[in-house]
Amino acid sequence: MTIGVFDGLHRGHQTIIEATVRAARDRAGIAWVTTFDPHPDTVVRGSPPRAWITPLEEREALLHAMGVDRVHVERFDRSVKELSPEEFLDRVLGPGAPLAALVVGPDFRMGRDRAGDRAYLESLGRARGFAVVEVPFLLKDGRKLSSTALRRMIEEGLVEEAAAMMGRPYTLSGRIGSGAGRGAKLGYPTANLELHPEKLLPAPGIYASDNETDGGRWRGLTYVGSAATFGPGPVRAEVHLLDYDRPGSLRGRPLTTSLMKRLRGDQVFDSPDALVRAMDEDRAKAREYWASAGGRIAGT
Repeated sequence: MTIGVFDGLHRGHQTIIEATVRAARDRAGIAWVTTFDPHPDTVVRGSPPRAWITPLEEREALLHAMGVDRVHVERFDRSVKELSPEEFLDRVLGPGAPLAALVVGPDFRMGRDRAGDRAYLESLGRARGFAVVEVPFLLKDGRKLSSTALRRMIEEGLVEEAAAMMGRPYTLSGRIGSGAGRGAKLGYPTANLELHPEKLLPAPGIYASDNETDGGRWRGLTYVGSAATFGPGPVRAEVHLLDYDRPGSLRGRPLTTSLMKRLRGDQVFDSPDALVRAMDEDRAKAREYWASAGGRIAGT
């Protein structure tokens, strides 16, 4: 088992997950990940709630895709905060459960007052019959990869840098809902995504995107913003598929948009015609991006 928030599941997290799966297979056991919701910082430090890079359902799906057999979600509250390491393991696994290996990073601590450092856990492991497996940090430019740095990249619209840290593009997923229909009238029909309410949105703007929906993949333009050209409104994500030519409406279908490159920031235009001219330029830039990328997916 390994324990952590794992928001973003970046390459550093992946080394720990891979080690957990490997340890389970070597011992003919199951690979178990314990993660948390809400974020422990909201309880331990009193931090305000924040959007997730990978909301719970997305995190679970990614973990299972990495070979994890069971994902346990611990609802973190003050009662959990006060548990000793022994009490926490008993709560998660059940008293006397046959834990074979606990996989941790170099700075891992658990339990009340962060008492459960490596020495404490190794002593506990000797008493309970489990090994402690430490996985070294994955470093970039001498610094460990972190969810904090990843969050900052996404918030700044640096989706290419974020993809390099995650090993995959940053995605937004949801069902296609109804919109005002302005895009179609302007020659740029868009699919309006109904996103998870806790999903972290990138910096507003236009992104070249790779999109999966309706049983296929299409390159496109993804807009994140409030469409302030047409007045005030909530921030949303809309996707224009560049070469989609199938008949019928996409409404109600699931769509995942992978953000490949930010082409420009959000802008307020003086008129719909000015917006269309900008979108024509965005489309040309997106095609230039795809031509230069040669079909390569960012982060791979």
